[in-house]
Amino acid sequence: MTQALGWARRPMLERIHLLPRELPITLIYGAESWIDTSTGRRVRELRPHSYVRHLAIAGASHHVYADQPAAFNAAVQEICDSVD
Repeated sequence: MTQALGWARRPMLERIHLLPRELPITLIYGAESWIDTSTGRRVRELRPHSYVRHLAIAGASHHVYADQPAAFNAAVQEICDSVD
């Protein structure tokens, strides 16, 4: 899935336009992660008429699910509950 130094082999950002406009997207990051959250902002720019949200979980680094499992699970549950 990745090349040397953690670069994506097939970055999703280059293919985001292929997703249906109606498909809601939530990107979850750890607030202290080394991952650049500008991708979330870029997805929002590329999908101006779609639901795009980026969520930073406090006290979590890259492995949000392990660093803050309760907050991560609550966020995922809220996302799943919001789908019709």
